[in-house]
Amino acid sequence: MSVVTRIALLIRRTIHDNATVMPMVFVVITILLGQSAPAAAQQAVAARMEAWSQALGVSCAHCHSGTDWADATKPAFEFSGRMSRMLQALNAGPLRDFEAITCWTCHRGQTRPARLPLAAWQTIRDKHVGEFTSPQAALAMSVYAASLGVDCSHCHEPGSFSAPTKPAHGMLARMLPIFDEIPKYFDQQRMPRTQCYMCHQGRVIPERRRQ
Repeated sequence: MSVVTRIALLIRRTIHDNATVMPMVFVVITILLGQSAPAAAQQAVAARMEAWSQALGVSCAHCHSGTDWADATKPAFEFSGRMSRMLQALNAGPLRDFEAITCWTCHRGQTRPARLPLAAWQTIRDKHVGEFTSPQAALAMSVYAASLGVDCSHCHEPGSFSAPTKPAHGMLARMLPIFDEIPKYFDQQRMPRTQCYMCHQGRVIPERRRQ
């Protein structure tokens, strides 16, 4: 057994799920990737692994088997690659004119992104029930308001739901391609129901990194 492997096994037994010493593991990963690789490339991989770990609130064992970092046995190993490609496509496509989102934007330390609580949007719908033009409009506007933590005035002028004078009014059309892009990276069996709340979680500007 090589020295590097023995060090990796020792660290693995020591850390368990202790996030305070997780950076030690990523140092070992860069060594195992090969010391002949450019330093910048090694650092980039280590930074990416650490960011994924923090974003999902998991240890290396969530995706990796033992210290064989290339072992694709666990489903999460392959799936993380899909999610990485999805993130790149979103940032290069629908979100290209905005600050790039990250895994943290949706996950916030959880393996599954949060879902919009029913009560959050139903309360808004019930409060404005007489103002909506249809049940579909009531659902869409209530979910949108709850997801961003805003009221009608965020997008609409008083007394006019169609006036496009506010910048936020046209933002929805720019965000809609996200709903077409995300499903491309999921199998039908685990297809998520994409929500604005997944990224926004009650804020107009989604978080990009751990606060």
